[in-house]
Amino acid sequence: MNKKIYAFWITLFLVFALLTWALSGILLPFVLSFILAYILNPLVVKLESKGCSRTVASVLVITGLIVAILLAFLIVMPVLESQVIGFIQKIPTYVGALWDKLQPLFDAVKNYASAEQIATVKETMSNQSISFFNKIGGMLLDLFSQGMVLFNIVTFIIITPVITFYLLNDWPVIVDKIRGLIPQKKLPFFQEQMQEIDTTLSAFVRGQAMVCLFLALFYGIGLTIIGLDLGFVVGFISGILSFIPYVGSLSGFFISLLLAFTQSAGWGVFIGILFVFGIGQFIEGYVLTPKLVGDKVGLHPAWVIFALFAGGYLFGFMGVLLAVPVTAVLGVILRTTIKAYKESAFYKGSK
Repeated sequence: MNKKIYAFWITLFLVFALLTWALSGILLPFVLSFILAYILNPLVVKLESKGCSRTVASVLVITGLIVAILLAFLIVMPVLESQVIGFIQKIPTYVGALWDKLQPLFDAVKNYASAEQIATVKETMSNQSISFFNKIGGMLLDLFSQGMVLFNIVTFIIITPVITFYLLNDWPVIVDKIRGLIPQKKLPFFQEQMQEIDTTLSAFVRGQAMVCLFLALFYGIGLTIIGLDLGFVVGFISGILSFIPYVGSLSGFFISLLLAFTQSAGWGVFIGILFVFGIGQFIEGYVLTPKLVGDKVGLHPAWVIFALFAGGYLFGFMGVLLAVPVTAVLGVILRTTIKAYKESAFYKGSK
């Protein structure tokens, strides 16, 4: 790979980063539409193979997506909102139960502190605990009551599906136009790289999306069945966050234990939490990830976590959406560069 190709990739990446930074305020619906189009394109191709035209297939897929999203909101959102409201109403009860459990600890230190000091500490910690739980409850309530407005319903329901439809409908044309810009002598090389990028992205984006959806429902329903208050909310969010390696399951597990502790739950609930997350991790590690994601991703968990945090810090939610695709592309470029370097005369010492 000569210097011109290196320069091309570097220039392309710099232009992409600059445009993303300059237009970050308006890019979210377009980025989301592109990701949706990429995920849904195989369904359109499959419908085309059954005899549908590209336009009809795109309409059917977009319609199915909208119906699925609406049904999900109608089914899931009432459950989430009711659990959040119930959690907020029970905050004083949870705090009281927590202090009842901590009372033996205060009794144990009576010999080392005055009654006034202990009372001051208890009052301060109690006020801080109530404030903490109220903040969490308020944030969750805002998310489910006003969050949809802040997320911009018009953009999500109207603009994003329209852009996604046009991208899906014109996907082969877009691919052909990009292919037409590549120098013909270098076309096989670029096709090989794009194929590797597509393999990496499809394994992670499409596969991981299915894994996260399954885990969100599994954790949410499982924690609700064992009787954990706010269980569906915690489980659902834990499953969605599972695209960040280890973060979703671990945070959900420890938050569930904390909630069970504050709710004075019996041993059955604690055992149930262990069972739900243990079975979920087993299914994810030995069934879902091997079948849906496989070993083709080539992204180390540490790099995924770093990319997500860096993307969120630099570009907000849109940066989170772009983090993994950009990291996958850079990973392919880096692997190709290292391979070319090891095959070079400089590395082999012939020059």
